[in-house]
Amino acid sequence: MHNFTKRYLIPFVIIVIGGFLVRLESTYITGFIGNTIVIITKALVLFAFGISLTPIRRRRDESWLKKVFISFFLVFFIFWDLGYVVLPQLKSVFDFLGVYGFVLTCFYIYLGYSFFD
Repeated sequence: MHNFTKRYLIPFVIIVIGGFLVRLESTYITGFIGNTIVIITKALVLFAFGISLTPIRRRRDESWLKKVFISFFLVFFIFWDLGYVVLPQLKSVFDFLGVYGFVLTCFYIYLGYSFFD
């Protein structure tokens, strides 16, 4: 039962609570600060969901440098999503590759997954 809980129930609970939290925030907090809080909450919930997908086993890589890079990319993509970081050359590359919306959501989940992998 413990393996079932860690593998299936915890990711499901993260999805449900995260969705409820984002819904409450978007309903009751309005304006620019509300949009900022919703985007940060979405990124953190997706990151936590990615962490919960990591298989139950000993970590392969104990490197702290990898975690620093992943944390940097997480903060960078949050700032990119909020519009605080705008690099015209990178924006044109991201537009060409289609890195926005759904793909950015997948990046958040992947970063969470690879943080403890």
